[in-house]
Amino acid sequence: MPEPILTPEHKLWRAVLEQAHTDAECAPGESEADGSAPKERVRARRFLTAGTLLDFACLRFVCDLAEVPNDRVIRWARERYAAAAG
Repeated sequence: MPEPILTPEHKLWRAVLEQAHTDAECAPGESEADGSAPKERVRARRFLTAGTLLDFACLRFVCDLAEVPNDRVIRWARERYAAAAG
């Protein structure tokens, strides 16, 4: 099977996924006073795990534009961020 041609548009949408991953991995250094996770981390993990119907639709849209299988992203994220998916 030939390698997909990565256009600048594909690279842009892959960068969106990469930023979501970076946000999901951010350190709790910016945590709230009660010790909870930063909002960006919570949102990114919910997005990557398709925690809501809206998150699923948005992730599917981004993955389609990036030409990345969304089912693999969701499976990976749910395994990695099991607590966020629950």
